[in-house]
Amino acid sequence: MNKVDFLITGVMKGGTTILYDFVTSHPDINKASQKEIHYFTLNYEKGDDWYLGHFLDNGKKNGEASPTYFDLSLSKTIPSMIKRHNEDIKIIVILRDPVERAISHFNHLVKVNKNKALEGLIPETFFNLPYPRAVSVVNEIDTLLYHVLNFSCYSKKLSIYKQVFGDNLLVLQNKELREDPYNIMEKVFNFLEVSGDHKEDFSVLRYSAGTSLDQISEETAHKLREFFDEDQQLSVRYVN
Repeated sequence: MNKVDFLITGVMKGGTTILYDFVTSHPDINKASQKEIHYFTLNYEKGDDWYLGHFLDNGKKNGEASPTYFDLSLSKTIPSMIKRHNEDIKIIVILRDPVERAISHFNHLVKVNKNKALEGLIPETFFNLPYPRAVSVVNEIDTLLYHVLNFSCYSKKLSIYKQVFGDNLLVLQNKELREDPYNIMEKVFNFLEVSGDHKEDFSVLRYSAGTSLDQISEETAHKLREFFDEDQQLSVRYVN
């Protein structure tokens, strides 16, 4: 084996895990030794042999899912590294409603990362911090606000991926995967050029979204939607 056939990437807290589980349930697709390898972002110095060692060489398709490939792509550097690995690689990007994703990101920082700078803060308070502070980045909370807001802005990264991969790019919405999993997975399997007849029980909820818009007021939700609106209008043009 000398190349990986596909990558799943997308926004942090966007659904790459459940999508990878669904994809690798197909009998013609191998599951990597771990879902997130982050080779092209965090482990590139380890070399191709290390990377390819995470996959089986049995004639089936191989792929992995690392959100950092999308979240850190503010230039063509990472997509170009991926393209050099395999000129014909298929890329699947999964997006999520930017407000939901931002709240989920905040919850992750508090509950999983246990970030001390956010101790005692709730989403309603955090998302009412002055957004210009996310640009000035004066203290740690400003830095966290910058990351949470920035990771919910997709259009520039999508534009870069489209320029590099063209028709080998498939962009999905997390909401559609939740609401219409069978049709979305048929689209995915066709894109990956494997049989679309595979019928896993995609209706079974295997993960918790970990987010509720009830955690913020309607006014704060409206404020966030206004903040993301222009980027969202640009982003939806790339959804297949």
